[in-house]
Amino acid sequence: MRPTHSLRTVLLVIFAALASGATSFAQVVDITPNGSNGLINGARFFETDQQPAGTGFIDPFLRVQASPFERGYNTDGGFPFDDKNPHNFQHSVLLSSLETFTLNGIAYFKFMLDANQSGQSGHTFTLNQLQVYTGNNPSQMTTTFNADGTLPLGNLAYNLNPGGGNANSVLTHATGSGAYDAVVFIPMSDFNLSDTYVTLYFAGQGNGGFEEWTAAQGPQQVPEPSSLGLILLVGVGVGTRRWLKTRRG
Repeated sequence: MRPTHSLRTVLLVIFAALASGATSFAQVVDITPNGSNGLINGARFFETDQQPAGTGFIDPFLRVQASPFERGYNTDGGFPFDDKNPHNFQHSVLLSSLETFTLNGIAYFKFMLDANQSGQSGHTFTLNQLQVYTGNNPSQMTTTFNADGTLPLGNLAYNLNPGGGNANSVLTHATGSGAYDAVVFIPMSDFNLSDTYVTLYFAGQGNGGFEEWTAAQGPQQVPEPSSLGLILLVGVGVGTRRWLKTRRG
């Protein structure tokens, strides 16, 4: 039985795609169901109900708002796209401040999205672009994209859609301020650890609420209360001995 004209056309398209090496397919990760997760280009996306989140509970380094499409990246230099003023919600991030997490023997850095969509319904947010860079300029500013859809923001550590476009996407529930809506683990090995700063660019679609990003950062090296008390007591004791020696002399 000879193949029909339409079947021959489909086969030719398949053979042409295989010959050209175009074997990648669009990936859509839906993390709206409880406990859901997915993998795109090495990054792991998780739904979470981690509490607390939202304004006043987290320390966002990037906040963006527009409708129906929005985008932005963190920088100390200004507000390049739909980034929201002031800079306490949008600023540079030190690479050395990021905490390391190990999943299945692989070290990751962790980033969290809190999506806040307005209105009584339609509380979802579609993440179409996610690019993470490292560099040494905390105040860089550009709105000009490269031909491959990236921005000249330093060394590219992660790209949701290599080569540009919106084929890969992540669908999150945007439940409003109070809970993270997506947690992203990106392999630490993808980062240029000799750089100083991390820049996160993202773009997506919602219905007008604001989105904000934060990163899991390591605890500050502050002495425990008992240790701090011991340091103070030692300091007082040393000072007292010096004062007595001065009086005796």
